[in-house]
Amino acid sequence: MNSRYNTFQTTGIRSISIVLLVGLSVYGTQGCSDRGQGYPAAGEPFPLTALGKIRRLDEREAGFNDKTLIINFWATWCTPCRKEMPDLQKLSEALDRDKFEVIGISVDEDSNLVREFLLEYGIRFANYQDQEQLLASQMLGIRAFPETFIVDPEGLILKRLSGERAWNESTFRAMLSNPRAAETGLTSGRIKG
Repeated sequence: MNSRYNTFQTTGIRSISIVLLVGLSVYGTQGCSDRGQGYPAAGEPFPLTALGKIRRLDEREAGFNDKTLIINFWATWCTPCRKEMPDLQKLSEALDRDKFEVIGISVDEDSNLVREFLLEYGIRFANYQDQEQLLASQMLGIRAFPETFIVDPEGLILKRLSGERAWNESTFRAMLSNPRAAETGLTSGRIKG
């Protein structure tokens, strides 16, 4: 009797473990595509006014009017975020500043650490700090980093992209002209930081 109970108990624990592992892997991959993302999604307005409520990390004013915005949420502790920042800097230099603006929003708590990172990597596009994640977590429902929003000049989200991207001008323009092109820029799988 005791051996049957132990076999049942061991089998039950294995079954529960498998269910948990499958559930965690499904949950973890949700942040890797545009499907199943939180609100707001593509076609919805981006809360641009909320940028005025978080700390700007430099004196450079980001110009939002009549521009397509590339808004990237990142953190210094997130390896994929750190990898894509130099590409975002190159993209910001390649795009017409009258039509496009790259904006970084760090969710780090330590602004000195963020400033040090930006200086070390030569990141010169406008950066903000959302240290309490009021915008990232509460308003946008971001669950993984990096997360990037492409916002049109009217303030509507064109694309919501999770995960590290190989940012360059040609893939960005392809992304704008072809919604499926966004998936080709993904350089890694699940990104949690």
